[in-house]
Amino acid sequence: MYNDHSASLAPMKSMIKQFFCAAALISSLSAAIAAQDEINLPDFGNSANAGISERDEYYYALAFLRSMRNEGVLIEDPELVEYLRTLATRLSETSDKPEQSVGFFLINDDAFNAFAVPGGVIGVNSGLILQAAKESELASVLAHEIAHVTQKHAVRSMERTQKASLPVMLGTLALMAAASQSKSRSSNDAGQAVMVSGMALMQQLQINYTRDNEFEADRIGIRSLKRAGFDVTSMPAMFARMQSLYRTSSGNRVPQYLQTHPISVTRVAEAKARALELGGQPVPERDYKFQLMRERVRVLQAKDFPKLVSYYEATIAARGSLPALHYGHAMALSYAGNDADARVALQKVQFDTSVPLAQRNLLALSKRLLTLEIDERAKQTSRWSAGYAELLKAHPRHRVIGMRYANALVNQADKANAEQAIEILRELSTAYESDPGVYELLARAYEISGQNARAAESYARAAAYRGALEDSLAQLQNLIRRTDLSFYERSRVDALMAEITPIVLEIRERENRTGPEPNRQARASFDDAFSAGASVR
Repeated sequence: MYNDHSASLAPMKSMIKQFFCAAALISSLSAAIAAQDEINLPDFGNSANAGISERDEYYYALAFLRSMRNEGVLIEDPELVEYLRTLATRLSETSDKPEQSVGFFLINDDAFNAFAVPGGVIGVNSGLILQAAKESELASVLAHEIAHVTQKHAVRSMERTQKASLPVMLGTLALMAAASQSKSRSSNDAGQAVMVSGMALMQQLQINYTRDNEFEADRIGIRSLKRAGFDVTSMPAMFARMQSLYRTSSGNRVPQYLQTHPISVTRVAEAKARALELGGQPVPERDYKFQLMRERVRVLQAKDFPKLVSYYEATIAARGSLPALHYGHAMALSYAGNDADARVALQKVQFDTSVPLAQRNLLALSKRLLTLEIDERAKQTSRWSAGYAELLKAHPRHRVIGMRYANALVNQADKANAEQAIEILRELSTAYESDPGVYELLARAYEISGQNARAAESYARAAAYRGALEDSLAQLQNLIRRTDLSFYERSRVDALMAEITPIVLEIRERENRTGPEPNRQARASFDDAFSAGASVR
């Protein structure tokens, strides 16, 4: 049963953790595993007590992720988000500090890059997934970044390199947030420039990771990789892949990841030695889910679908009949408008019966979801409607199925389908109460069904979970003035305003403290970052 009060925002620290860490459900590391750890690392505590508090880190993370989401640079495909969430949870649970909240987000950029920012937020470029040869290679980079977070390397770098870094970064974030909230075309272009510049500044600060930071993150990360059951030889293999990309890149342009994480011969040798010490031997992986999601990334970030179809045809001819290639081929054909051929290609996605049953079931679900996605694009309403209903009955409250089904219903733009979507989304909102996508879709469904007050409330909640707290509060203030609210609706809005208002006031106070001068410092730092070679695509 849906509880109207279940989605209220938690206090600041909890809310922000939910906001950017919904992808990582952190659990305790067992004492047995801890006892086997051959290196006892010191607990450095909070940020070296040098002026950047844990609260400051949360504020930084909230503002940074808000700007990323508002600028539309994230990939928020439900199936990809769920895959990354599952992988992140697996790695976080086996990190050296499993109690540390870590959130991941996927950026639509084909550059080979990943980075960690203060507050435990890790960005992963789609290009990193495309360049990884297998899941363990992707996991090795994520484990390395998690180690940077648990050891607070980014924060310590900021404190070490620039005493005034916090006001500069907060000034940067104020500019980013203001630009991203603007509705004008010219200001939106300016917002994109500020966004890129802010990322450049962040990366420039990361360049100052010390040699010890990198070696420490490697050591911690590879142990987490081992405990999570991944191939530890993938870490040195991924290093070699990065160096190869650098050597073959046009004009020897240094990939983004190597700018912030320089790789030396010594570092590669140590990674190989540690992998050997941990008993690592290269093994084939049946990482079919990763392979499917890698092709999904390739299609979603493509701009020329006929060209992509040709790529798949040529690759299948050269490499043979691989399930992931047929999956990508079918998806590309559908996006190119050739649904009949897409169905034929999808039938070729077959998995060996030697694959464990649980994994085969996951793969079959991905295949079934793509079938329904093709049905949607072909406007085969009866087929996708019956298919989604059957899947959701078998997998209640499944985020991917529920979001896909509800979105298809909302796109029909009629009251009956909207009301059906509302029932699905209200169930999802109890299981994923910090997911802004759920509330945005719920708001659209409420609008179509004529429930305008509930639509306004859902939009306000979505804005809050996207970090646009000023915007959320303004929407709630307008909503509370309505005379047609029921007692329960008014109570929910009052409760939400009571929780958001103190956070907004603190944000305003922090931004006022940075004032014009830190903003000028931030703009100057943009120039410094670019002149130092911290390129951002």
